[in-house]
Amino acid sequence: MEHGKSTARVLRAAKELGLSIDILEMPLSTRTADEAAQACGCIAAQIIKSIVVINTDTNELILFLVSGSNNIDLLETSNVLNANLTMAKPTDIKNRTGFAIGGVSPLGHQTKLETYFDSTLLRYNEVWAAAGHPNIVFKCDFNELIRGISAKCLPISCFIERK
Repeated sequence: MEHGKSTARVLRAAKELGLSIDILEMPLSTRTADEAAQACGCIAAQIIKSIVVINTDTNELILFLVSGSNNIDLLETSNVLNANLTMAKPTDIKNRTGFAIGGVSPLGHQTKLETYFDSTLLRYNEVWAAAGHPNIVFKCDFNELIRGISAKCLPISCFIERK
């Protein structure tokens, strides 16, 4: 498998953090949680959706690692973090993380992002996330990942179960 620059950055970041990750290039799309779960042979809840928002008070991007079985409640999350949050524009995401939508990884960003996670993901030892490209994913131990990237847990009230 030939890795692009984005995937190479994910591999480098994992190595620097001492994370053991398995990267796989999928023949089918993994853009949605359901597509990724089918391709990876797991359930949607084990898929990490990397959601990037902007704090309009500070112009800082914030990364949320959300279980594929949930959606983020931006209003509740704004209240919990005492911040004005809105979804980041695709161009801001690409320019500031180095990843295009559909391939945003939890690690390897061009600039350090404050990162929060959905506690639903703690139910699973093994999770899957984008590795810099819409059809390239990695498998890892979730606890090792959140320790390595210093992600903070958000209350479950910040997430809504996907129907």
